[in-house]
Amino acid sequence: MTEVGGYTETGHASRVAELSVGIGREMGMSERELDDLRYAALMHDIGQLSLQEPIAGGATTLVSVEEQQRIAGLGAAVIRQTALLTRVADMVERQADWVRSGPGGADDTLPLGSRIIAVCNAYDDRVGASLESDRRLRALEDLRLSSSRVYDGRVVDVLSRIVGRSLALVP
Repeated sequence: MTEVGGYTETGHASRVAELSVGIGREMGMSERELDDLRYAALMHDIGQLSLQEPIAGGATTLVSVEEQQRIAGLGAAVIRQTALLTRVADMVERQADWVRSGPGGADDTLPLGSRIIAVCNAYDDRVGASLESDRRLRALEDLRLSSSRVYDGRVVDVLSRIVGRSLALVP
């Protein structure tokens, strides 16, 4: 939906969903949890449809955290109207929340699915459909540098393994 409306880059939602499910599987999520994660990842940018002006390239990681949270909340509200996808809406709503919001440590209420989507979205915002090894490695390094506060380091580590395997396949 967001791609058709010009709000996000073509293929973004599918790439985020594919990476998210791969990470979720490696982290031991059940099939039901993976299904919810897939739906949430596919719809993670739906809140952008409420914006009057699209974000450049649909890269929500380029706007303030407050704006990211507002957009995520708008998307979750749309999803909740179905009354069938509550867990999906919860993941979408919390995807823009930082892993560590203060000196007290990690936010234990942040769903694993939200943490996974946040990492995959940030990675795809930096890389898109590019197969350039350097670009992909720079994106991973950016995420690693932010993993002490913004992103879950365990999720970034799993993404790094997945990307590393795919880089080994690129001639």
